[in-house]
Amino acid sequence: MCPSSENPEGNQILIVDDTPANIDVLDQFLEKEGYKISVAQSGEAALELITRALPDLILLDVMMPGINGFETCRRLKAKKETQDIPIIFITAKNETADIVKGFSLGGVDYITKPFNQEEVCARIGLHLQLQHLMKALEEKNSKLTELNDLKNKFLGMASHDLRNPISSIQGFSKILLDHGASLPEETKQEFLQSIHKVSQEMLVLLEDLLNISIIESGKLELRLKPGSLKQLVEERIRMYRILADRKNIKTHLEIEDIPEFRFDPNRMGQVIDNLLSNAIKYSPSGKDIYIWLEQKENRVKFSVRDQGAGISPEDQDKLFKHFQKLKTKPTADEPSHGLGLAIAKKMVEAHKGEIKVDSHSGSGATFSFEIPMGK
Repeated sequence: MCPSSENPEGNQILIVDDTPANIDVLDQFLEKEGYKISVAQSGEAALELITRALPDLILLDVMMPGINGFETCRRLKAKKETQDIPIIFITAKNETADIVKGFSLGGVDYITKPFNQEEVCARIGLHLQLQHLMKALEEKNSKLTELNDLKNKFLGMASHDLRNPISSIQGFSKILLDHGASLPEETKQEFLQSIHKVSQEMLVLLEDLLNISIIESGKLELRLKPGSLKQLVEERIRMYRILADRKNIKTHLEIEDIPEFRFDPNRMGQVIDNLLSNAIKYSPSGKDIYIWLEQKENRVKFSVRDQGAGISPEDQDKLFKHFQKLKTKPTADEPSHGLGLAIAKKMVEAHKGEIKVDSHSGSGATFSFEIPMGK
């Protein structure tokens, strides 16, 4: 048994050689190690075969009729889809010029004939492990870049969306401090209500940013405990009915009795809040909102349907992503930061559930989530 990569069973090796005896030898001991083998007996055949299935590593003979190994390597390295596949040259030569040329064209190593089984396996295993580590590093770098972009968006949103409400609070409070004694009581109450409203909007934004930060850092933890989702839904509806009444929106309920089960009431409360507030936010005055809570075998489903403008297919693709601004706008200039549904999706998924939307432009939207009734 010779050294090999950590998971040879998952690795496909392409042998490119015009000599059947060489192919037989390599195939014999590589298959014993658990590698999957494919074969091409010319450079042209290898280039055609790779268009159908990409190998994890290529053993490439240098001396072949037609396109030799060096030219085959050059063409593989010139294509984006094949440029990162490790290529180990097979050669009967041990001349420095040939070795250097192979490396200059993008080869990672070489083996000489006659083959030494342990050496061949060791070199293949090493380069497959290096390839695996490179891919892992690229994925981590990509994730770091994504997180850095998200951080920059956080900062941009915070500076942009917090500037106006802070300016409003400063302006109204300065007027009250400088001229409060001479202002009519009605005016003072109006200023205080404005300060209260914009400070609430700031708090919602800050909580959303904090939630996104927790989620993206992988630190979202659920505090599961037995509870009544029906009671939680009814509590939230009572709160949001006040906002609905202000817009002359009627709420219609079909709430089933649901047995208690384990869930995180704070996180699910945030999800319910988001769906209810959006339904009110995007519904014109005088419309209706329909709310359902139902049990489906061992799962529970919560749905909210509004009579707003609906959501186009293009916008539906953006709905559950961070910082997405949609064509559909709130009907009474309510604030929208493009974070709520992204947060709701992560929290539902943390409960091993899923969240969906069903909508067409001009016909309202139905948002729903289902979660299992864990014990």
